[in-house]
Amino acid sequence: GCMLNGKLYPFGRIERTEDCYTCSCMESEIHCCSLFHSPLHYDKKNCKIMFNKKHCDYDLVQKDDPSKKCSVYSRM
Repeated sequence: GCMLNGKLYPFGRIERTEDCYTCSCMESEIHCCSLFHSPLHYDKKNCKIMFNKKHCDYDLVQKDDPSKKCSVYSRM
C-alpha cells in the first residue's frame, strides 16, 4: 500500500482520504488531487475561510458572526 500523512492506504484508487484528497496508489508512487477549491475573491475585510472536513470544502463566513455565510466570487 501507500503511506500518506501517517495512514496506510491500499494499492489502487482512493476515492477520499481523511484530508480530502483523491489518490492513485501504485507500487512505486502515489498521486493525489484535492477534492476542494480555495476561495479567491471574497470580502476579505468582513469574511474568513473555514475548512469543512465533512464536506471537503471551504466555508466562507462572516468574521463577526460565523453562523452567517459570505459570498464567494471565484474559486481556484
